[in-house]
Amino acid sequence: MPRGYYLAQGLIPLGYSSSDDEEGPCELPDGRLVCGPHGLVTCGKCCTDYSFMEDVLGEDDEDDEDAEDDEERADNKDFKDEVNLPNIPPPSAFRVGHDMIRGTGIVFPTTFEPRANTQPPLELFSGRRRHILATRYTYPSDNSILLLMTDGACLNNGQANPRAGWAFFQGLNHEGNRVVVSGRLEQQGPWGDDGMQTSNRAELRAVIAALRSRHWPGEGFHTVVIATDSEYVVEGSTRWSKTWVRNNWKTRSRSREGGYMSVKNKDLWEVLLGECERAHGNGMAVRFWKIPREWNELVDEHAKRAAEIEEAPEGWVEVMGVPI
Repeated sequence: MPRGYYLAQGLIPLGYSSSDDEEGPCELPDGRLVCGPHGLVTCGKCCTDYSFMEDVLGEDDEDDEDAEDDEERADNKDFKDEVNLPNIPPPSAFRVGHDMIRGTGIVFPTTFEPRANTQPPLELFSGRRRHILATRYTYPSDNSILLLMTDGACLNNGQANPRAGWAFFQGLNHEGNRVVVSGRLEQQGPWGDDGMQTSNRAELRAVIAALRSRHWPGEGFHTVVIATDSEYVVEGSTRWSKTWVRNNWKTRSRSREGGYMSVKNKDLWEVLLGECERAHGNGMAVRFWKIPREWNELVDEHAKRAAEIEEAPEGWVEVMGVPI
């Protein structure tokens, strides 16, 4: 079926969180995670899915140390890193709506950690930058650093008839209302393969939608900071994916047949890394900021609203930015 499009709309936040998982995850003795209130790996009531730990546990300590060293070095760099990596298509090839590319591991995003991590995103990013009819939230000392906020949710997560939705915040419209774009998670992934309705896929889908919705370097941004409460997204994109790429997207866990298992949601991880390479080719860095769940109430509510939509699109739906 032909691709559809989501168009940005200005929506008013409800101002509260509908999540029941206020205690956050609890770690079991074997290192696996479960939701705090119910002790479940996949919990439909909390809209959480910690099954991704199966893809992480058992990796070499050396790999973890290498990833931490890479991340520490990246965090100590100035925001305006030089762009000189080879084998990346020229900037002219990158525009909103262009075909997706599979990330190859040439570029990995890094983490963003404010010196004093005590201000919610909409307070910390107190700068404003106008573009046509939109106003973006930017870093106060550098208005070329953009804030985007993402979230994903899944009703009946891991149960019968799961329904997942995603959402991202991108700024204000011409009337001063906050703009949140949202949608139901598609039944198929970006390459046409069937995809499950899970909270983890919805979290990844929100990030991909946010990155692809606009040609952010064209608005003058050299860094985009994506604020999310998903450990899966932050750790996966900045640390675990380095090991997954080296291992050809295979985990150290074996299937019943004896072969190594594929990393869950490989298709979305490939697109996310591909968008980071696309951004890098245009001189823009992608960084992830892990924030508390209560700081993400605005986007959380819209992701849950989107998950309530009965019918999910069959094929992948492109997200396009429009004047707002």
